[in-house]
Amino acid sequence: MKNYFNQLKVLLYRILLLIVVFEISRLLFYLFNLKTFSNSEFSDILISFVWGIRFDLWTILWFNIFYILIFFIHSKLGKSKILLKVLKYYFIIVNSLILLPNLVDIEYFKFTNKRSTSDLFSLITTGNDTLNLLPQFLKDFWYLMAIWVLLIVIIVKCYNILKLKSDENVKFKKWNYVYQLIIFIISGFLIFIVLRGTNLRPVNIMSASRFVTSNEIPLVLNTPFTIIRTMGKDNLQIKEYLPENIAQKYFNPIYFPAKTIQKFNKKQNVVIIILESFSKEYIGYFNKDCKGYTPFLDSLFNNSLVFNNSFANGKKSIESLPAILAGIPSLSETPYVLSKYSTNKIIGLPAILKKNGYNTSFYHGGVNGTMGFDNFSHLAGCDNYYGKKEYPFKEDYDGNWGIWDEPYLQYFATQLNKKNQPFFSVIYTLSSHHPFKIPTKYSQKFKEGKSEILKCISYTDYSLKEFFNNIKKYEWYKNTLFVITADHTSGALSNIYSNKIGTYSVPIVLYNPGDSSLIGTNNNIVQHADIMPTVLSYLNISDTIICFGSSAFDTTKFHFSINYINGNYQITKKNFLLLFDGDKSVALYNFINDEYLKNNLINENNNVRQELENDIKSIIQCYNNRIIKNKLTQNKW
Repeated sequence: MKNYFNQLKVLLYRILLLIVVFEISRLLFYLFNLKTFSNSEFSDILISFVWGIRFDLWTILWFNIFYILIFFIHSKLGKSKILLKVLKYYFIIVNSLILLPNLVDIEYFKFTNKRSTSDLFSLITTGNDTLNLLPQFLKDFWYLMAIWVLLIVIIVKCYNILKLKSDENVKFKKWNYVYQLIIFIISGFLIFIVLRGTNLRPVNIMSASRFVTSNEIPLVLNTPFTIIRTMGKDNLQIKEYLPENIAQKYFNPIYFPAKTIQKFNKKQNVVIIILESFSKEYIGYFNKDCKGYTPFLDSLFNNSLVFNNSFANGKKSIESLPAILAGIPSLSETPYVLSKYSTNKIIGLPAILKKNGYNTSFYHGGVNGTMGFDNFSHLAGCDNYYGKKEYPFKEDYDGNWGIWDEPYLQYFATQLNKKNQPFFSVIYTLSSHHPFKIPTKYSQKFKEGKSEILKCISYTDYSLKEFFNNIKKYEWYKNTLFVITADHTSGALSNIYSNKIGTYSVPIVLYNPGDSSLIGTNNNIVQHADIMPTVLSYLNISDTIICFGSSAFDTTKFHFSINYINGNYQITKKNFLLLFDGDKSVALYNFINDEYLKNNLINENNNVRQELENDIKSIIQCYNNRIIKNKLTQNKW
């Protein structure tokens, strides 16, 4: 029996070894993303490390259950040399592999602000970007691979510090088997508690919110856990928070764009410019600290209608198009484009404009098929998609993502000039993206900044300047509405932009060189999902649509922005931000008076909390139920 207890002691030691290694990876995650957690109290950080062990144990037990069972069942494991060797390789290989996504998220988290989930595999297999960029990723983030190898070495070197004893003369008596059975049952129960939890619901991503604030949730979790817990979870659930007639009083997706008083002699062309990773933080117009990186956009915005409180509905490029072109925000773990609902019937902005006589097209200099842009743009109503394959000058390929912004925007200008009016077209830039390169001939033209991306921001800004200088000579220029926005934010440079407001802050700007009334600022909250109804309203097109936004010109609607990340929904309305975990509200902030979001008002302002909670419940209920029932185009249930 002593040998059996020795087996259990060795097993506990090796589980402890894995916990230590996971905690090291958590420490690295924290250190590499200090800015994200800069507003967190030290006590919250400490609690995150302590409670993180609970989620690490879940992952360790989940992936090592076979290994653990052998230790419990086999009473004389020390004598089985072949089995011991098999177990050793299993332990080292399996646990090395599950550490890898933890390390990948050390850097990937800077772009998504959440632990990776199962949609990561869909992103990897969408298009050929991963294969094309893998060598560059390995080159740029070599230190992550070095850390991974070092952690593997620690596991290998420490594995046999505590060894199994092998006593050939050991004999098991009848009562020894009874003890073994009791230990097995008790341990099995404890394992079940770790994997299942003690609450009515099994342990999931949102379980972390019981221990820390929403800001520390990614620190408590580990990436293998979030991947496993979201496998096959793109299924939305029917929600019945409120009776339907009550829910529609708070939010009704059936929207009739209010006409503006603006009248035009002829139909206006529409060009939507989506800038890759152009956080509002990087634009001098909004920030004194970034003056000099976007001189062209700064001057253009001075002659445009600028929305000061403007937000993306997602954190990934693949989440931006459904919101911008069809008013569908990203409110689930799996991006809409990658979900099982991606073939649902929708009516996008280009489809409505096509019905009104517009020529519709989409341009992106990336590899055809990347991010599913081609498929979704067609689904939304774009007749033609132009990618890297259609671009005629292959020497302008940047070697990673696609065609450099400057030549591609010039190509886009030429293409627009060939189109019959009225036309609707989308251009999606790509040079302001990792690995943050610009053409060699401009290596000395643009200054470096706090982040590598800033020189790319300057390059794209220059490319836009050359684009607008080119199209000014065309007749259609002064008859065109330009909508300028970004797909999502990138890594924050300051603490203000690393919170739950700043992490979605992107520009949304309207510019029409032929409309002098479209100049100034607007302080309404505006989100990507508002772009479709805003454009329709501006063009005086009064089609009834299903949309999770409203026209920025509509004074009869409440203006809000909605997001979903780390298991939490959030709604921004008026001066407030509410966080909702799917069951209850967990935080309320006045982001105007409390820009760092430190003062949680959840127990102090019940009227505002209740109002925003009813709003967000109604939106989620409508979103889930309509998508599940494929009713994003129907006015009636």
